Amino acid sequence: MKEIRGVGVHLVADVNGKTVSDYAPEDAALLCAVGRLVCAWTMLEQSLETKIAQLREAMGDIRTVGARTRPGMTKLMTELRTMVAMRDRRNASALTEIAAIERDMQRIDRFRALIIQGFHQPAPGGFTCRDGRNNIQHIALEQLDSEIDALEVVANRLLAV
Repeated sequence: MKEIRGVGVHLVADVNGKTVSDYAPEDAALLCAVGRLVCAWTMLEQSLETKIAQLREAMGDIRTVGARTRPGMTKLMTELRTMVAMRDRRNASALTEIAAIERDMQRIDRFRALIIQGFHQPAPGGFTCRDGRNNIQHIALEQLDSEIDALEVVANRLLAV
């Protein structure tokens, strides 16, 4: 704890002075759901990297995706779109599906960024976040669970392309 002009201040605390360790165990479901969202997104990125590597191998190219730096989702989706276009030159249905998947992923990514960058504090039934315009939004745990489920559905659709 650090003293500033006689006022005790925790180095890691929310606006109410509640430290991270004070959130457990009553907020365990909240913390678990946020962690599941982050893990689900990372698993999607890793699965997409694996799928692209498999497509490359099937096309005779063995180099890895993003050998120097870890590619972001935009680069991975661009690479997937290019490879599917080369694979299915006469059938545009896969590209149409990829476009639909990308729209869903962008929506989920905006939600994910709101949660990660804008987390404010727990609130009854969920928590509050501040968006890019500093507006407070209430996020229900059910909404967070729904977005995690949607992310898993998108992942399955993407890997089926």
